Parts: sequence; structure tokens; C-alpha cells
Amino acid sequence: MTLKVIFLDAGGVLFEAFIKGDDRIRRLLVERGYPLQQIDAAILKAKEIEIPFVTNWNEEEQYFKQYYGLIARELGDIGLTNELIYFAHYAGHCELFPEVKAVLEELSKTYRLSVISNALPSMDWVFDWLGIRKYFDSIILSAFANASKPEAAIYRFALEQVGVTKEECLFIDDKIENIEGAELFGIRGLYLDRNRQDLRELLTEQQILSSSAVLKE
Repeated sequence: MTLKVIFLDAGGVLFEAFIKGDDRIRRLLVERGYPLQQIDAAILKAKEIEIPFVTNWNEEEQYFKQYYGLIARELGDIGLTNELIYFAHYAGHCELFPEVKAVLEELSKTYRLSVISNALPSMDWVFDWLGIRKYFDSIILSAFANASKPEAAIYRFALEQVGVTKEECLFIDDKIENIEGAELFGIRGLYLDRNRQDLRELLTEQQILSSSAVLKE
């Protein structure tokens, strides 16, 4: 059956926050003059907070106010809470992988594209921030689908959004367990191992993009 829709994971496939969460916190607080040992102890304390299943920005904001607020209290300055929310939040640190925009441009000429990502609501803003929303028919986040990869429910939800059959879809992810979940549901999966190849190289290897497209860049 003809391939019509390509589902892509977001973080790790399209973009990444290359400075990780704890390091973003450390960098900010070290500049404030706090000892690294004290910072790390505060982060460990905050990690004891149970992460809820968040379904909207208000819930996400409340969670991070609690998380960063605990770090701030442990350091003796509750006023740090908003600074940490503003400067350490994942969504503000994402960068596209170098090949991604050209790949999306090329793919969108032939296929419908959609995202399936295990993510908090603020992930949705990243697509505007990085200028890639226009390439996608739908952006399906676990927060809004009320299900997470590799559960069958999120793949079912994704199919309902695009209105095609399983056999007409392909799913690309950088986590094996999510590929396995998609394939158990009946959607063909491709595993992207960025230690071995980038997204263009994977799609060229699978003959979804032509090798001639590489030469045009």
C-alpha cells in the first residue's frame, strides 16, 4: 500500500535541548554564586516530587512552580523560582538538528507529516519557536492525547487525526521501545540512531528520500 503519512517523534528526531535540564539549572545558579554541591543537593530534593500526568499549561506551570520552588527554598531564596521557570525551561532551549528543516521541506512535497511525542503542553510552542509548524498536519502530544508511547492508545489517536490506515503510515522515533509499540499496533517503524546517522541519511537509506536530494543542498 502507498505510504501517505509519516509520523515523527519530536525531541531527539527533529530537535533537542542540547544543554540538559540539570545543567541549565546549574549554569544559572552557579552564576548566582551558589556552590555546586548545594545546587546538586537542591536538585536531588526536587526530583523526589512525583511527576503528574499533565494535560494543559496551567498544570505544567503549577508543577514547575513546585519543582523550581523547592530548589529555590533549599537555596534560601524563593525569589529564584520564576527566574528558573523562565530561563531553565526545556521549551526555550530547543534547537533543530542541522538537516531537519531541509528534510521536512522535501518530505512535505510528497507526504503528509505529523508528530507523535511524549511531551508536556509547552512542547507545542517549540514548533512555532523553530519555524516548523507549517510542515505538519497535526502535532500529537501525550499531554493532549491522554496516552503515551509506546501505548497503543496514542498511535490509535494519531491515526484518527490523520484519517488513514495503519498500512499507509510510517513512524520514526529515536527510542526502540516506541518503535516496538508502533509495530505491535500495526504501523511500520523506523529507528533513528543519531550516533550512527541523521534523519536524512536514514530516509535516504530507506529510499524515502532520493540520494539526489542530498546533492542539491
